[in-house]
Amino acid sequence: MRQLAPHVAVGSALSATQPQQMPHLRTLLFVGPSDLVSGAMAAAIQREFPFLVVSQSVDIRSALEEFDIPLRLLLVDVPHLNELNACVQQLLAQHPTLILAIVTDSDLRETAERLHALDTQHIHGILPLNVSLDILLSMLRIILKGGTYFPSITFKAREVTTRPAEESSNRDAVKAGLELEARSKVMGQLTKRENEILTKIALGNQNKIIASALGLSEHTVKIHIHNIIRKLGVHNRTEAVALYFDYKEKSSGKPGIRAERSGSNSAHHGDA
Repeated sequence: MRQLAPHVAVGSALSATQPQQMPHLRTLLFVGPSDLVSGAMAAAIQREFPFLVVSQSVDIRSALEEFDIPLRLLLVDVPHLNELNACVQQLLAQHPTLILAIVTDSDLRETAERLHALDTQHIHGILPLNVSLDILLSMLRIILKGGTYFPSITFKAREVTTRPAEESSNRDAVKAGLELEARSKVMGQLTKRENEILTKIALGNQNKIIASALGLSEHTVKIHIHNIIRKLGVHNRTEAVALYFDYKEKSSGKPGIRAERSGSNSAHHGDA
C-alpha cells in the first residue's frame, strides 16, 4: 500500500516502484464507499491497463490534491454527483488531462433519474459496475481512448427531465423516425450470416459457442465479427451489441428491450 495523495488508498502490484522510475504511470481514482471496488477488480484493471495504478477514496476532495503519479481517470459513484458538480471546474484546472466518468452498481434507471442535476459536458461516460468484467474493461478502454460511453437509457431519462413537456411529443416522433431510418441503413449493411452472429453475440455467446452452433471455425467467426464492427462503424463488440439493442428497441416499439437484455444476457459475452 502506498499513499499517492492525502486520504487516497492505493492497492497496486507496483507499490514497490518509485513513481519517478515509471513516468508513464497514471492514476485511476474511484470515489465512493470503501467496498465500491474489490481488490480483484482493481487487479484486473491494472493487468489490462499496465499504465494505470488503481486508487480509491471516499472523499472527492482528495482528487484535488497533488498526486505523485498524475491523475488521469476519475470514476465517481452516483451519491457524489452534487460534490462533483461543485468542484468539477477546480478538478479540471488541477488536472487538465483528467477524464471524468460516473460509475454505479445500482439500476441504471435510478442513475438516469438523477442526471438532470449533472452538467454532463465534462463527463465521458456512465459505467455500470454490475456487469461482467470484460464489459467493464471494454467501457474503460473506450473512454481512455477519448470516446464516450452513455447507455441509451440514461439519454432517455435526461431528455424527459430537461425538455419542456409541450415540445416533446413532436420532437420525439421526428427524432425516433430519423434514428430508426439511420439504424436501419446501418444494420442493412450486414449479411444474413453477420446478422446471425451479431444476434448470438447479443445473447452473450462466446466465439467458440457461436462457431459450434453455426458450423464455423472460431477464426471465421472472428473475421465475421471484425466485418460487423467495421460495417457498423463501432469500435468493438460491446458497441455493436449496444447498437443492435437500440435498433431492436426502436423497430419493435417496445421500450426496455435493451435495458433488460443489457442487464442480463449481453453482459456475459466473452472473447472479442
